[in-house]
Amino acid sequence: MKWLLIVPLLLLTGCMQTSVQLVAPEYKIVKAPDDLYKCPVLTKFPKDETLTDQEVGSLILKLQNNNITCKRSLDSIKQFYDDAEKTLAEQK
Repeated sequence: MKWLLIVPLLLLTGCMQTSVQLVAPEYKIVKAPDDLYKCPVLTKFPKDETLTDQEVGSLILKLQNNNITCKRSLDSIKQFYDDAEKTLAEQK
């Protein structure tokens, strides 16, 4: 007879609500310094109707130098974020 009383009580205890603890994720914002963003842009081009070979060569050289500067800048930014990611992974 005792078992008849205990079994329903065991079933009811299984239905009781348990308290759930929520854990908020921790976020850290990492931003590259503004001085790493260096991508020079040519805004003024010579008139293409009157360009000489020397002006074309000079323009190509300027564009190439700007491209190299920008690539180095992007590589620096990538390295900054890679280092930040490693540092955050080590802290966990």
